[in-house]
Amino acid sequence: MHWKIKGIIQGKLSTLPGGVTCNHILQRYLGSMRNENYERNTFLRDITVLFARLAPFGLDPERSRILEIGTGWMPVFPVSLALAGFRNIVTVDLSLHLRPSAVTRTLRALKIYLEHPCFLAFSSHDQVRERYERFIRSAHPLEAMGITYRAPYDAANTDWPLESFDVVMSNNVFEHVPPPILLDILAEGKRLLRPGGRILHCVNCGDHYAYSDPNINQLNYLQFSTEQWDRWNNSIHYQNRLRPIDFIEMAQDKRFKIESVETSCDATRLKQLAEIVVAPEFRHYPAEQLAATSVTLIASA
Repeated sequence: MHWKIKGIIQGKLSTLPGGVTCNHILQRYLGSMRNENYERNTFLRDITVLFARLAPFGLDPERSRILEIGTGWMPVFPVSLALAGFRNIVTVDLSLHLRPSAVTRTLRALKIYLEHPCFLAFSSHDQVRERYERFIRSAHPLEAMGITYRAPYDAANTDWPLESFDVVMSNNVFEHVPPPILLDILAEGKRLLRPGGRILHCVNCGDHYAYSDPNINQLNYLQFSTEQWDRWNNSIHYQNRLRPIDFIEMAQDKRFKIESVETSCDATRLKQLAEIVVAPEFRHYPAEQLAATSVTLIASA
């Protein structure tokens, strides 16, 4: 689908009662979520990376408390954590997306990965298989997995007490949050972290319309001024267009200690960047920041 058409459709849906639900139905039956490859691709592409970043934290799965910001439609990360042995998982979302059927579907989709090496940082494969069988048989799988889901919920203004969590994390969420709210979420995350706790945020800072329109690439949206981009941006598929350095500076502004930053910027993206005229709003960034389409940020409180 042409990205502008998708932007118009989602923009119209965003103004209608039930528009978010309609968008989910379209994605579920016509878009990327129409089969279990969605969860499996998410596991292979994202969860294995997240587990590799979590492993050096030295977390005790039985006792450590993890907060995920942005559950989404499929709870792949919290379910994977539960399979790995974590028992205190909280996942929150601004809108009520998660359906009970999605929990069962996610479990079934991940069955083929029960012996994936990423679990070995926390559990044996026998333990993972035992948990899977117990969870899939449960009439209340979220409860069985130790997952608390709260939505609608404001991650910038929570009701948890000071120092409630060991890790506050997100995956492919921060690119969809307006900058002032991002600062508030980071500030609240710092309040919620226990001494020695960390944030782990993986951000996809490329143009998401490129996933549904093969005629554009992930740098497409850098060509448009703010006024132009507002024609295609919308609350259902909002993209803030921030670059990796912006997320780093926001974390530093809230007095996090940056431990590691990983960004993606290869020759292909730099070539694509050279082929477009960048909008004035972005011309102060170096090429490596403009061409980077992801950033993984780890910082301590």
